[in-house]
Amino acid sequence: MYFAIYMKRILLILSVASIALFTPSCKKNNTDDTINKVDPPVQQAKSFKNPLIDGADPFVAQKDGYYYFLSTRGGDIAIAKTRAMSQLATAANKVVWTPAQNTEYSADIWAPELHFLAGKWYIYFAASQSGVDNSNRMFVLENGNADPTQGTWTFKGKIFDATNDQWAVDGSILTIGDKNYLIWSGWESVSERFKQLIYIAPMSNPWTLSGPRVPISSPTNVWEKYEPSSMGIGVNEGPIALQRDANSPMFVIFSASRYTSDNYCLAQIQLKTGGNPLIAADWINKKQVFVRNDNAAVYGPGHNGFFTSSKTDDKGVIQTENWFIYHARSVPNQPNGARTSRMQKLTWNTDGSPNFGSAIGTNVDIPKPIGE
Repeated sequence: MYFAIYMKRILLILSVASIALFTPSCKKNNTDDTINKVDPPVQQAKSFKNPLIDGADPFVAQKDGYYYFLSTRGGDIAIAKTRAMSQLATAANKVVWTPAQNTEYSADIWAPELHFLAGKWYIYFAASQSGVDNSNRMFVLENGNADPTQGTWTFKGKIFDATNDQWAVDGSILTIGDKNYLIWSGWESVSERFKQLIYIAPMSNPWTLSGPRVPISSPTNVWEKYEPSSMGIGVNEGPIALQRDANSPMFVIFSASRYTSDNYCLAQIQLKTGGNPLIAADWINKKQVFVRNDNAAVYGPGHNGFFTSSKTDDKGVIQTENWFIYHARSVPNQPNGARTSRMQKLTWNTDGSPNFGSAIGTNVDIPKPIGE
């Protein structure tokens, strides 16, 4: 009897020891339960706030999944490269070109634009000769590298109408089919200095015009003539082409009134169906499209660029949004106040014309572009 009780105790001890011996194997060799804990995923912000970055005359080019941002710096040209426009402030800004001194393009480097044409990158910018009043003209740089922040930028020269070389700024490219045109803002003559019109001319290559300039917009309306504290002779500047798709109307969006005015705004002209871009009468439907918003403290919104954002949904359908970038001030009655770059979503009306909506104030949550 005692022997039977003794054996039961031995078996019980062995059973407990076995449990103690093999239980750790159920933890997959982890001796600390905290190792199995998983931190919750980091929640990415679904919105952003304007302004994106300091700076005026913003422009965006896009290619191969990257956005390239440029703005006026005055003394050189820099490009910021990013995959997400809402993260522009964190993108490195690389100086890609600095002018030689004592040249006709060594000062007042304004409104650079980046365009990919015929397999190469081109920068169009305005500049002047230091110390020479009203010497502003347009110039072109070329880079054959696939990445415009790399490689070498070569100075190609001045781009101008050889039959009528006048004050000129804000060069941009308008493409219809396989033809490129240069559009810009300029003076009709020295006798009418400070009055700025929108011009267009055909191109034989990315740095040469092949025909005379044609004025396609002249400041005739009150909303095109605002100065900071008076009415002036009028300004049309910063033209940029906009078209939803090849089957939609072609527009040129431009800025109207003096940039120092709180009433500086965006406006449009439209090329009529079947029209010739080199015939002034074929540009129609001139009107304001994006103006100051006092309730949101947005003053002098203008000089814009465009870009798209896309994603592929679960069904394999590509969804695309259109966006525009522009500069504005947050304080009224400050002609030389700081301008900041901002962006908003662009939609389309049923007739194919753009709908810019109302200017959104700073520090307001805006849903990020769909591709982000």
